[in-house]
Formats: sequence, structure tokens, C-alpha cells
Amino acid sequence: MAYPLDRLDVQILAALQENNQATAQALAERVPLSPSAILRRIRQYRDEGVIAADVSIIEPGQVGERISVVMMVQLERHSPSAVNEFRSHLARSPQVQVCMEVSGAYDISCIAIFRGMEEFNAFTDANIASHPAVRRYEASFVKKRVKFTTAIPL
Repeated sequence: MAYPLDRLDVQILAALQENNQATAQALAERVPLSPSAILRRIRQYRDEGVIAADVSIIEPGQVGERISVVMMVQLERHSPSAVNEFRSHLARSPQVQVCMEVSGAYDISCIAIFRGMEEFNAFTDANIASHPAVRRYEASFVKKRVKFTTAIPL
């Protein structure tokens, strides 16, 4: 069930999505609440799971050259156990940033990041191409990130 958001919740959460390091005082300058009331709400968001995590988003190019890949996977077998095992397999892979079940010609869509073609080839050989649940896959290499955000429109 969705957490019931009021106008102030939306303002606080939108501000936190821009900068989760903002102080309660800075948030109080944008949202008509006291810093203590804002902190109480933020604590409740965390307790209720509205805020799933507080993370730092690292610029890939600043930590060495990386390639991003969009992979589309078509499964051979659609039994729940085969699908669950393959999903879990991908979810445990540190290179996989996003993994989704999708509708259409493919069953799974992933975005993954690698240190180069050698790591990409080793990953796909070991984790996708040789997996018994996989019928086929396609990979598209990201040429340029036009937009990247984790923000949810509220």
C-alpha cells in the first residue's frame, strides 16, 4: 500500500531527491515546517520504507573509464523457478545496476557497467550466454548519457 503523501511530504521528498545531504535547516527554508518537524517526517519516511536508501551517485568517468551496456534477454524457459533463479543471479552481480522484467519480445532488461570490453565479454559468457534459462540476448552500448536520475516524479 502506498504511503499517503501530503503537500509537505512531496516538497520534502522532492528536495531530498535533489540533495539528500541537505540539513533540516536548509529544508525548512524551502518547506514551511520547522527543522524538527522535517526531521520527524524524514525519520518516518525511513521507518515506513518511503526512503529506501541514502546513497552517493558516483560519476563513472571520474573513477576510471567505464562502458555502460543495455542488455535485453529473452528466456528459453518461463517456469517460475527458472525465471526467479536467473533474476536472482543477475541481481547478485555487482556490474548490474538495473534489472527489470519487461513485456514484449524480451523478458529481462538490464543496465550494467563494465571496466571495458574484456570484462563485458567475460560477464556475458559466464552469466548470460551460458545460462540454461537464456534463449538469446542483445547488448547495446551507451554512447552518451543524455539524462541520468534516480528521482521519482512526485
